[in-house]
Amino acid sequence: MRERIKRNIKFIMGVVVGICCCSMAVYASYQYVASEVSYSPADKNWNVNSVEEALNELHNQYQEKGNGYGVRRRLDAVTTSWERVGASVGLYANAQIGTTPVKNDFDTIYPWSDMISYNYDTDTKQIIAYYGEENFTFTPTGNVEVLTRIPEFYYKRYQDDTYEYVYISKEAKEGYTKSEEFSVGRYTMSGNATRVHSRSGVLPLTNTTITNFRTYARNLGEEFSQLDYHYFILQLLYLVEYADYNVQNKLGLGYTNSSHTAPIQSGGCDALGMHSGSVDGTDNGSVLYRGIEDIFGNIWQFVDGINIKDYQTYICYDKNQYESNKFDGCYQPIGYMNSNITQAWTSKLGYDASYPLVAFPTETKGNANSYISDAYWIEPGSHIFFVGGSFETNLRAGTWAIHTGHDASYRTAHIGSRLLKTNSNT
Repeated sequence: MRERIKRNIKFIMGVVVGICCCSMAVYASYQYVASEVSYSPADKNWNVNSVEEALNELHNQYQEKGNGYGVRRRLDAVTTSWERVGASVGLYANAQIGTTPVKNDFDTIYPWSDMISYNYDTDTKQIIAYYGEENFTFTPTGNVEVLTRIPEFYYKRYQDDTYEYVYISKEAKEGYTKSEEFSVGRYTMSGNATRVHSRSGVLPLTNTTITNFRTYARNLGEEFSQLDYHYFILQLLYLVEYADYNVQNKLGLGYTNSSHTAPIQSGGCDALGMHSGSVDGTDNGSVLYRGIEDIFGNIWQFVDGINIKDYQTYICYDKNQYESNKFDGCYQPIGYMNSNITQAWTSKLGYDASYPLVAFPTETKGNANSYISDAYWIEPGSHIFFVGGSFETNLRAGTWAIHTGHDASYRTAHIGSRLLKTNSNT
C-alpha cells in the first residue's frame, strides 16, 4: 500500500510539473495534494482517502481549465457573486470611472478583446472605419451608423444538482453552442419613423411600440432587426467577465436616479472608448459595457422574438417571423413557468436545457443586494418583453431587470430599442 501511494504521489507531481507553467489553478491542486498526503506513525497507515480526494481535485481543476473561461454559482446562493472556474481562475475585471485606467485581464482575452465599435454604411453595406482608426467617428452623418461587433465564440450554460455554470471559449468544445458574429448599436435607437440611427449626441427614440421599432430597424436593410435573444448572449459575456449579477456595483449605477424625469442624450461614455465603466460613478450618467452604452438604464429596451402568455415564455429564433401576440409556429414554450409575483426582486432564474440561453425569473424573494439584485414586473395576459430599466428605475435597474407587464400596444417615454445586425435570419 505504501509503495502504491508513493507511486501515485510521483505521478501527480509529474503531471503537475508538466502543466503548472500554464495553470496556477492546477498548481494549487499540487499544493493541495502535498498538504493532504500524510503518514500516521501511531496507526502505521497512509491517508489513502486524502490522496484519492487530491487526485479528484487535480482532475477537476484540469478538466475545468480545458473548458474555457467560466464562472459557477451555487443554486442556493444568496450572494450576487459567482466563483471563477476554468481558465478564469485568478483573473481580474474592473470597470473605469472616467478615463482613469484600471486592471482588466479580459481586455486581452478573446472574445472580449475583439469587441469593437465601427462605422457602417447601411447603403453600401461596407464598414467605413473601426474605433481607433483616424476616420472613425461617434457622430457620423448620412447613412452611416455606429455599431459594436461581438465576434463569434462558443458558450455553455448548464446546471447540476449543486451549481450553475457558464463557460465561454474561442474554440468549439463538446456541449458548447456557437454564437455567430453579430453587432448591436453602440447607442439605443434615435431618429424617427422615417429613419432610425445609432449615433452619439442625440436623444433616444421613445414613445413608440415594439411593432414600429421592428419595422424601423428592418427598413435599414435585411441584415438589421431590433435587439432579440442576443441580449442573453450579452448577459453571459458580462457574467463570465465580472462574475457578479450586481452590474450596478461592477459597471456603475447608470442614469437611473429616481429624480430624473426624462432620458439623456447618447454619447456620455464616448471618452471611455472600448473600456467598460461610467463617466463619474454616479446615477446621473450613462454606463458602457465594451462599446454598448446604456446596456441598462436611461431607457428600457424592447427585446423582440419573445412573447409571454400567462407567465409562460415563448421564443422564436427567426427574425423574419417575429410577431407580437403569437404563441405557436416558430414560437416555442420554455420548459418552466415564470414567477407570478410582480414588482419584486428576482432571487432565482429558470433553466431549460433545451433553451439554455433563456433565463426568466422563477422566484422573487431578493433585494437590491442579494441573489440576482434586479427587479421584475409581470402581469397575466399576452405580453411583450423589455429589459434594463429606465432613467428613474434606481437600484431596480440592471442587466437582469425584466419587465413583462404590458401588451404590444404599449408605448411610453421610458422605452426604446437598440439595433441588431446579423448575417443570417437567426
